Amino acid sequence: MALLAVACGGERADRAADDRPRVAAGAFTSSPSPSVGAPVADQAAAPESPPAPVAGPALATPFTPGAAGQIVFESDFHGRPKIFVLDLAGPQLTQLTFDASYRDERPVWSPDGQQIAFSSTRSGRYDIWVMNADGSEPTQVTDHEAPDTDPGWAADGRSLYFTSERDGRGELYRVDLATRHVERVTSGLDRAIMPAVSPDGRHLAYAAQLLVGFQIHVLNLETGQTWRLSSRGGACRPAWSPDGQTLAYVLLDEEPSVLVAEPMRGGEPRRLVADDELWSYYPSWSPDGRWLAFSISPEHHEGEDWDLALAPADRPHEFVRLTIGPGNDRLPDWRPM
Repeated sequence: MALLAVACGGERADRAADDRPRVAAGAFTSSPSPSVGAPVADQAAAPESPPAPVAGPALATPFTPGAAGQIVFESDFHGRPKIFVLDLAGPQLTQLTFDASYRDERPVWSPDGQQIAFSSTRSGRYDIWVMNADGSEPTQVTDHEAPDTDPGWAADGRSLYFTSERDGRGELYRVDLATRHVERVTSGLDRAIMPAVSPDGRHLAYAAQLLVGFQIHVLNLETGQTWRLSSRGGACRPAWSPDGQTLAYVLLDEEPSVLVAEPMRGGEPRRLVADDELWSYYPSWSPDGRWLAFSISPEHHEGEDWDLALAPADRPHEFVRLTIGPGNDRLPDWRPM
């Protein structure tokens, strides 16, 4: 069953350290800043280095006319994954984390856009961390020998949902940011990973592993009722639309994978992105619902080369790349307005 988890995740833990994802040719470049070492666990730490905005020549045709906002994502441009913010209006790329001795992954904005939660190995294993939007004051939130990954903010910004194997397999947990108290959210015969909280905070979507593979489930956090969306094959990486009525997710019942959208109560999935030659993963809606960010790659796992892409939400097949070249840029998340 572990192989299914890898297939659903869309990323490999053993990526080569010298992989180099980059940015669109002629748009902007980035160079690493020197590290000042890993922070001390369980307390706020000084930033590794001042975040480094890097401006480059303006694009002749900036990405997609009318697109604006900031997207946080992970990239292994310098070897192990680090966290970057892309401002579409510039365009301008800012690197937020730097130290080459650990991995910083799966960043996600807080509901007020002032903080970023992420998973990091800077404590010696995967734990959940939070830092300010400019990369300052990285603070460890969880502390457990089992890997804690896939952070997702509660709607009120006071707690984080995450995936952990602390009870022997992947399940979902919630940690209170004020008290650091951790409670288990899911329990059943299937594994539960990749939590995504609805904008109103009432529902939690996630990927649940069944005998037939991963499926998208939705949990009503008030009543405890759970239901499954109607995907026929494997599915993962749920992402809520801004109005909380629709879920975009990765559909794996064909190769390469495609992105679909489905009403939260279930219905016929509508194709968003389907390319005969590219795998599509990691959907993220813009705050106004007009745009869809995601990642594309010609291969899945072996030979993967993930680039960020952007498309109008009403014409998602008309996507353009935001980054190009060898390496992996993935898990985009739009900053709330």
